[in-house]
Amino acid sequence: MNPEEFAHRVLVNVARHIKDGKDLEQKEIVARIMQEEFQPQDPRYAEWLERVEKRVNWLLSDPEGDYPLLARFLQQTGEDALEDKPWDELCPTGAIYQDESGKWLVYPELCIGCQLCVDHCIADAIIHHSEFATVALLIMERSEHPVYAIVAPSFVGQFGPAVTPEKFKTALRSLGFADVLEVALAADVITRQEAEEFVRRMHQGDPFMITSCCCPVFIKLVEKIRPKIAHLVSLTVSPMIALGQMLKQREPDCKVVFIGPCLAKKTEARNYQPNGPVDCVLTYKELKALLEAAEVSLEITAGEEMLEDASRDGRRYAHIRGVTTAICNAVRQIAPDLEIKPVYGDGIRECSRLLKELEEGVLEANFMEGMGCLHGCIGGPGTLLPPEQAFQEVEAHAAGACVRRAFDNQKASRWAAGRF
Repeated sequence: MNPEEFAHRVLVNVARHIKDGKDLEQKEIVARIMQEEFQPQDPRYAEWLERVEKRVNWLLSDPEGDYPLLARFLQQTGEDALEDKPWDELCPTGAIYQDESGKWLVYPELCIGCQLCVDHCIADAIIHHSEFATVALLIMERSEHPVYAIVAPSFVGQFGPAVTPEKFKTALRSLGFADVLEVALAADVITRQEAEEFVRRMHQGDPFMITSCCCPVFIKLVEKIRPKIAHLVSLTVSPMIALGQMLKQREPDCKVVFIGPCLAKKTEARNYQPNGPVDCVLTYKELKALLEAAEVSLEITAGEEMLEDASRDGRRYAHIRGVTTAICNAVRQIAPDLEIKPVYGDGIRECSRLLKELEEGVLEANFMEGMGCLHGCIGGPGTLLPPEQAFQEVEAHAAGACVRRAFDNQKASRWAAGRF
């Protein structure tokens, strides 16, 4: 069983355990997984048991205090040991190191949550904190509080070509979510705010603005590695946080679950806790396991509920240059004579290079978008689709939007004003 399949099977069994109404007793869940997935005569049975115990313990426990990491190293055994893996070379900020005993560790103050270590790990050697069990419980208890799913712009196509956005929404509603909303709706709100902020900064004589609206990894890179230019970062929150805030304003007792491709969003949401705008974060991989456990088919949903929340520009936030395009279009609408000279960083290494040039005063631009993952959010570690194919799906969904520009989205305008 490969690492990805192993992680999926553990999640499915945990969700089924919750669905059956059983208590979250770690020993019972481990025993169930071992019985369902492994044979006692397997020569690696003891090794699998150890991994299952570690994974289940991680799923059912909270991170330690303000622990900022999205990844934690777990000691492995046998043929999957990590001695020969160049983790220190892989990490772009030097956060990973070996102690005197040879164990791989992480400097929290240097970790920006870029998830490169997660992307390249083997045999579940590195895992990220999952709120999978918490989400399953929230859905089971939805009679006490409505639970809303807010989906990242990159969701289209992730579950197969037959799963239209409308089928996706219908399936999530049948899973137990009160409603499903596009985070791209909030991207339209944030586009307007950042465009207005850019115009204001330029008129005040500021030389530059760094967008803050999408990628928490990029912002952590600025704050931790290039703090001298952190004042250039926009004051806006991310679309995920903005949509959560608007939902909590409308219904203070509701619960909000963000579904997307990004591990760093887990830490971003947690930074606002307790009682923050987003209660839990799931990746597409985690959602796939939840749907399988609940026996909800994405392709055979009865009826289809339309998904018409966002503009074309808001939906394009899913890929690199999407944020830049949206904000440039908005700036041209409100200040057509103002020149905007954008650059964008595709992946953490290119972002690092551009930020270094900006700090040194040699970057020929006045606006920057940064994405920690190559290709943008469609290249995130929680995705199920190759980025090139995901790009085509996102563009097709964007082309079907009722309006083109953020300023033309009347629903976004109403929500921003608190008129729901």
